[in-house]
Amino acid sequence: FYMNTHDQQISHFAQSGLGRITVNAGKSRSAGAEVALRTQITNEFSLTGNYGFTHATFTDYVVSKDLNYNGKFVPFVPMHTFNIGGQYIFNMRNCSWMDNITLNANYKGAGRIYWTEANNASQELYGTLNGRISFNKGNGQVSLWINNALNKDYQAFYFESMSRGFAQMGRPMQIGVDLRCRF
Repeated sequence: FYMNTHDQQISHFAQSGLGRITVNAGKSRSAGAEVALRTQITNEFSLTGNYGFTHATFTDYVVSKDLNYNGKFVPFVPMHTFNIGGQYIFNMRNCSWMDNITLNANYKGAGRIYWTEANNASQELYGTLNGRISFNKGNGQVSLWINNALNKDYQAFYFESMSRGFAQMGRPMQIGVDLRCRF
């Protein structure tokens, strides 16, 4: 893909620190590519993968004669995104109380993500390992899952207000149970 954006707009916190405002950030250019692959190895085993690359920079963003963001990366746009995963289905042929058990695992990530127009705060490339085991019978399913199994520390969001930077950290390891019934 290739995009030239005119009248780029960015959200800022107000000088008072109370609320947000939208400011004009001039022009930007984004170029990149995405690819996704899925392969069915056997009836039970499949693999998936995807990758995206984005190069998004300001092409005309001059705030004043002393402040120029031309050539800087557009905030909140990850340069790389990826996901690789697999699924295996154990069919329970001679089992009256369960149809199958499904195992899923994936590793997904993003980065580098710049948080400011000055590109002075960023999140480097990071990834999280996630998994799920599902027990299926008819329209019912019970799943045990884990997200961020390696408890990776990363910034999910960052902003500056009142001359200070504030980061929201990504979710730590989470474990849960899902109960589903399809009608």
